[in-house]
Amino acid sequence: MFENLNDYPVDPIMIGADYFAQDPRDDKLNLTVGVYQDEHGHTPILQAVKEAERILVETQVSKSYLALTGDAEYCNLLGLDILGSAFGDEWVAAQTSGGAVALRVMADLVAQLPVSPTVWLQTPTYGNYIPILTAAGAKYQSIPYYDRIRSQITFEQMLEHLRHAKAGDLFLMQGYCHNPTGADMSADQFDALLDVLDERGVIPWIDLAYLGFAQGWEADSDVARKIADRFDECIVCITLSKSFGIYRDRAGALFVKTRQADKSKMQRAVSAIVRSGASHAPDHGPSVVRTIMGDPKLKNMWLDDLETMRLRVRGIRQNIVQTERSNHDADILGYIGTQSGMFSLLPITAEQEHALTRDHGIHVVQGGRVNVARLKPDDISTLINATHDVLGL
Repeated sequence: MFENLNDYPVDPIMIGADYFAQDPRDDKLNLTVGVYQDEHGHTPILQAVKEAERILVETQVSKSYLALTGDAEYCNLLGLDILGSAFGDEWVAAQTSGGAVALRVMADLVAQLPVSPTVWLQTPTYGNYIPILTAAGAKYQSIPYYDRIRSQITFEQMLEHLRHAKAGDLFLMQGYCHNPTGADMSADQFDALLDVLDERGVIPWIDLAYLGFAQGWEADSDVARKIADRFDECIVCITLSKSFGIYRDRAGALFVKTRQADKSKMQRAVSAIVRSGASHAPDHGPSVVRTIMGDPKLKNMWLDDLETMRLRVRGIRQNIVQTERSNHDADILGYIGTQSGMFSLLPITAEQEHALTRDHGIHVVQGGRVNVARLKPDDISTLINATHDVLGL
């Protein structure tokens, strides 16, 4: 029977990680997997997380199931903190096993609507969106967002394509620290995008994966608040893996804003889809987050650690720009200093990307994505020199 299995595509990130593991060179450099690392190459457990775990060990009295939509206190704390005054009774919230499950629950729901809408996607974008939508059977349409050779957002092209969207379609976008480009829309561009979505009757669907890594936790929440304040219907998916450094503990959430008359149906739909899939969300990571968010001292400790991570990544970006100018009197990678978050795309073709790995042992995700957060100080010149070499400079 199993000889009839379809040949499933492999995630480009996993391909990159496999190639790196097979590379026998001692001086190889892995810029594939999307985790934060400190200057020693470690992904640290934040002090506030350790303290919250200690509290949980001492105070938690049960490991019984939660409700299908998880812990209400966790969802309320996140909703109020991220969405602010826009978070109220019209929202349906669910605790999820990271952001991917929140996305999949919503993709299943969209695919099961009597008239299936189109989900519009930026290109390039997070590599798991299309597999999630495809697995759910949801319709999608990709539109240009970024030109990696010119290292520029193709904003007007994106808007022009969105003007062909129909009322009831959805636009799946990201918050700050765009993955894989690192290129975020300006405030004016974001407002212009919302104008088009509003005019066309398109429902905003925003994925927040790197809160706190661009301008800080509070400032990075602003895009979701703008959407929540303006639209009667919208979707917010959240993962806290990066912001809290709890990658393997899977803490996420889904927030859906509906008209009051539709709230009960939405609540039942989300619960039913959760039940048929993940069933009950794991709770260790969310319990850690809830403990931190509910304790002012722990929250301040965590925000300090988050700011340390943000400033380190920003410092790496500035170091890349300064080192290239100093060593090469060039500004080919200057755009990296204006971007935010862990990722950027190198301005190279597929052939040049292959040469980067073959000739220099630098492993990147297909499409030229590099995780700048994995760069140690000695790696920066290596990356710059190799990039210049494959570009023929």
